[in-house]
Amino acid sequence: MKKYLSIIFIFIIFVSCEESFEPFGNLKEKYALNCIIRGDTTFQVATLTRTYANDNYNPYSNTIDPNVKGALIRVWNGDSVVIFRDTTFNRQDDSKYQIPYNAYYTNKFTLVGDKLEIEAILPSGMRLTSQSNIPNPIKFSYVDKVVPPLTKTYVEFIWDVGTIDNAYLTQVSIYYYKKNDPQRKTRIAYVPARYVNQDGRSFAIYPKPSNNNKFVLDVETISKTMQLISEGDPDKSNYVILGPYLEVASFNKSMSTYFNSIARTNDAYTVNLNELDYTNINNGIGIFGVFLRNYWSFDFTHAYIKSFGYTPGLADVVPPI
Repeated sequence: MKKYLSIIFIFIIFVSCEESFEPFGNLKEKYALNCIIRGDTTFQVATLTRTYANDNYNPYSNTIDPNVKGALIRVWNGDSVVIFRDTTFNRQDDSKYQIPYNAYYTNKFTLVGDKLEIEAILPSGMRLTSQSNIPNPIKFSYVDKVVPPLTKTYVEFIWDVGTIDNAYLTQVSIYYYKKNDPQRKTRIAYVPARYVNQDGRSFAIYPKPSNNNKFVLDVETISKTMQLISEGDPDKSNYVILGPYLEVASFNKSMSTYFNSIARTNDAYTVNLNELDYTNINNGIGIFGVFLRNYWSFDFTHAYIKSFGYTPGLADVVPPI
């Protein structure tokens, strides 16, 4: 019996070694259409690419440009239709592709209505389509106007609730310039959601899309970012602080659905083996979405700015009681 089993085992090994292992199978040709409409600009961009495979299974070794040229891309916007122009952009000198980057654009887009439709007709005649709604605009219902507040150690911003499971993304930025810059070029310091300490080092954790219609930021986090603006430079007074700025982006249903689908596994402690290939493109893959933005400019007191050795750049403000 043992001899019989040994013969079977040797036969299995022999057959397995004779057959080649193919982890991916035959390539299924697909086309990817991606277009994210911004509600605050007339300039919009769309990309159209094809799937590809390499013999060595390393996607970074591919040198064949996957961009598709010569397609017709149209977006229906209310009662009008906008045609995207085929154009090219120069790549960086170290790019693995030796030809310009191909994309489609329009600079004559004004968002109207409450729904959009996109159509891409490939040179082969294949047609990719999608529809997308427009998210609710951001309307602030409560904001803290001055940093630091008199009675709390954080600032808070609340806006009206949009549709169910609407996803939002927030970002606070600090604007400043340097006196010794003859052009007085405005610079930006991005404030993270928080800082974490690990192995004696501080790491910034930036905001991710969420369904909360509220953003709370500790003054301690703002102060850490203020300190880093002039890190290593003893001439603190050379930095002129203009003030902080809040940006809130509201994503439409298709983009919110994607963010919500990965929200529970998108953290540092999870290894995701089955992330969804989310798409809302008919006859292809990719995403067609819309987002709107709104801004809120708040203030630093002069005393707060001077506590870092910096120079106030705007009129002083008094925190409300």
